[in-house]
Amino acid sequence: MNSILDKIYEYKKIEVNDSYKSFSINDLINHVSVDSGMARSFSGSIIDNALTGKISLICEIKKASPSKGILKEAFDVSEIAKEYSAAGATCISVLTDTPSFMGSKEDLTIARNSSPLPLLRKDFFIDPYQVFETKYLGGDCILIILSMLSDSQAHELYQTAQEIKLDSIFEVHNENEFERALSMNAKLIGINNRNLHTFETDIKTTVNLASKFSDDLIVISESGIYNNTQIKMLREKNVKAFLVGESIIKSDNMTKAIQDLLD
Repeated sequence: MNSILDKIYEYKKIEVNDSYKSFSINDLINHVSVDSGMARSFSGSIIDNALTGKISLICEIKKASPSKGILKEAFDVSEIAKEYSAAGATCISVLTDTPSFMGSKEDLTIARNSSPLPLLRKDFFIDPYQVFETKYLGGDCILIILSMLSDSQAHELYQTAQEIKLDSIFEVHNENEFERALSMNAKLIGINNRNLHTFETDIKTTVNLASKFSDDLIVISESGIYNNTQIKMLREKNVKAFLVGESIIKSDNMTKAIQDLLD
């Protein structure tokens, strides 16, 4: 196993195993059922914008990446979440993976306490424990990356999320994964323009799958989006939302970067 994604899967197994030992899943489930309120509707926010013709931006809180290193030195999760909310983001994506992205689980809770917007926990989900944990931390949506999961693993994550009223984005990178997502009755499909095995990015990944988009499907284009021209072109292909991280987080004026994408 040589790809970045393979390495991530291996350390994620160790992480989850350690989490089970430090805080049992039964205790976690009890905390979720007692302490956590209703999730904010990630999908509903995007649908509402689609009905009124508005662009849905999912703005990402990400300190670093395996390919680019540190993206923002002055990194304050609370202030970033507040700025995203005020600037017009529809939802916020929070990287919680530490080894590859320098995120943390605490970042999700900080964002929850700093913004009224629905939150995606951006991480590498391999076990239902992480789904319950997401609700406990304040998240509203999980990510199911099909390139690192079997259908049975993906279905188990999806079913767990549904049981505790969390949305799920099925992340795909090619036609086969797109068809797998449809076979599991996915409502939200994120097309990652970045190949997670090589980290190469090409926005044509979304364009090449456009013929498969239906009106009742929420399609999100992820990665490699830097300007409004790209967004306009993808909206014509029936893409309903756009996950943007690097071009915003690296900007000296994040508010302007968001508004430029929305104009």
